Amino acid sequence: MNRSALRIALDEEDATQLKFGREFQGAQALLISEVKVLLDANEDKRRLGEEPTVASTDIKRKTVEYCARFSRFSDKPTIKEIRQLFPPDLFHQFEAAQLANLGCESVDEAKILIPSLAKRDNLDDAQLQDLLDQMSNLRKFQSAAG
Repeated sequence: MNRSALRIALDEEDATQLKFGREFQGAQALLISEVKVLLDANEDKRRLGEEPTVASTDIKRKTVEYCARFSRFSDKPTIKEIRQLFPPDLFHQFEAAQLANLGCESVDEAKILIPSLAKRDNLDDAQLQDLLDQMSNLRKFQSAAG
């Protein structure tokens, strides 16, 4: 890739400005918990013989381990509630996924880890903190119930 092509690619991609490359247009940003649910469902189908048996690759094994370790939410209803906390007219799907995946506890932490949040005029700190608190409560309740 020559320098001008690289510069154009870099201009097209900047997560701090919610600019993603063409390959991500129309793609859904998933929570780690959602990936874990999908992988678990695939494994269940494989065990029941509904899916062809495929050799487990090192990458798949590491992905399953990563999701098991960093998945913050374990049940589908909680994951659905988390998704509903972040309305698409207020949050880009990338921001919603990052907030859920990172488990930020404070507005400052969220804005440092997800710089696009700091650039928003339509989102005040109290509103964001309320959403972070709701997410934390859902996680605690889920842990107590599960």
